[in-house]
Amino acid sequence: MPRFPSALLVVAASLALQAQAPGRITPAPAPSPVPLLASYPDTPAGRLMKEIKEHAELVAYVEYLTDQIGPRLTGSEQLRAAQRWAMAEMKKLGAEQVHEEAYEFGLAWSRGVDSARLLTQNGLRFRVDQQAWTPGTRGPLQGELMLVDARNLDELKAYHGQLKGKILLRSNPFDKRPPMPRRNGGDMLAFQAERDAMTQFLLEEGALAVLSMSPRKNGLSFTTSGPGRDPKKPALPSATVPQEPYKMLLRQVAAKEPVRLELNLGGAFSAKPVQATNVIGEIRGSERPDEIVVVGAHLDSWDLGTGATDNATGSSVCLEVLRAFQATGLKPKRTIRVVLFSGEEEGLLGSRAYVEAHKAELDAIQAVLVHDMGTGMVRGFDLQARENARGLMAQAIAPANDLGVRELSLRVMNSTDHAPFDRAGVPAFAAIQDPVDYFEGTHHSQMDYADHLQPDQLVQGAQAMAATAWELANMEARLPHGVVPRPARPAAEAPQTAH
Repeated sequence: MPRFPSALLVVAASLALQAQAPGRITPAPAPSPVPLLASYPDTPAGRLMKEIKEHAELVAYVEYLTDQIGPRLTGSEQLRAAQRWAMAEMKKLGAEQVHEEAYEFGLAWSRGVDSARLLTQNGLRFRVDQQAWTPGTRGPLQGELMLVDARNLDELKAYHGQLKGKILLRSNPFDKRPPMPRRNGGDMLAFQAERDAMTQFLLEEGALAVLSMSPRKNGLSFTTSGPGRDPKKPALPSATVPQEPYKMLLRQVAAKEPVRLELNLGGAFSAKPVQATNVIGEIRGSERPDEIVVVGAHLDSWDLGTGATDNATGSSVCLEVLRAFQATGLKPKRTIRVVLFSGEEEGLLGSRAYVEAHKAELDAIQAVLVHDMGTGMVRGFDLQARENARGLMAQAIAPANDLGVRELSLRVMNSTDHAPFDRAGVPAFAAIQDPVDYFEGTHHSQMDYADHLQPDQLVQGAQAMAATAWELANMEARLPHGVVPRPARPAAEAPQTAH
């Protein structure tokens, strides 16, 4: 019998097993939704789109922001590093007037070590992620779990006298009651005031901490912002638990036996308030330099992943627009200004600060275009109920129609950085994008890494933004300004949201 080296025997056995395993065929990747164009027209918009298709640096930009710099919480040194890098890139790409504009942010926050383990039942340790800008536990704390299924202050008051020393489960995925009006029917001040009153009640009752269930499936966590940038606002240690262990906790509590948990949330605040900044650079207009087309995205991110699709993608699209203009040598009639906002995830703070600081020039803004829905291809723009802008926006996106950019929805989407401009009467539009796995996976979760890029779709998005910006910067007409009345939205309707 021939003698084979052991390594060859392993290979032979592996091949034999594969041959015996029926149906083990790697599925073909899904076809790309991006149309393939045989050529691009010899027009300025066509030249921009061709340049981006053939030489895009988008993936390299995203990978540097995420793999080298990483997550970029506003107020963090990592965001400052990203901003320094972005300014250097803007200068390299020929942008003028590259600078930062500062605004008062509040307290910075940094994540520590978070952990949870059951002291009863199965003794399981499971993932838990502190909500940003909530206080830490200052070391492990122990308490009994309790479901507090209250959606407003009146319902919460029914738990008076029962909450001392308890860790509260505040999500109930099995709730069969009709949904309540979203955010007090849209009255944000009333909504925030009631949230603060509910937190104050929990503090006065002696509750220890609050756990909520992640909205993401398959073990994914989720993070967002608590109230803690304002030290005067009441706050409890708060965290998100993935759906599977959270539902297990609900079953254990429902069994009517005590369930005790040890919880450690290690987040910490800065000693003093800090400033945050927006990064700005522009291509000066050749004929109407005082009129502006803003191309924007937010550079800040959450910190469970590396902030790839929320929103290194949008920031990289903005840089790619600059690169394409430099490479083609095209000079727009109006100024094209790229703004990389910060503080988006904490409530559109950077874009709100920009609008406040530039009140005197808002009338000079032709339009604002924002990219903030991940890696998916751009289908068009939400018009924010601006029917009077439809004709000119149809003209602006026409060069990209064959790339699938055709949709001009009247939908109002208020959850990214175009919204403060829109509320001030400026025509400002967020890109409508294919979701890919954004809302089911990467958005605010530990899954937000560059692995989830779809390069061809991201390139198409940059083509759409560049061509639309060019057309807006060069058309003779100006888009109509003014605050537009909003159509009523059903109470239970959830708008498309980015931050």
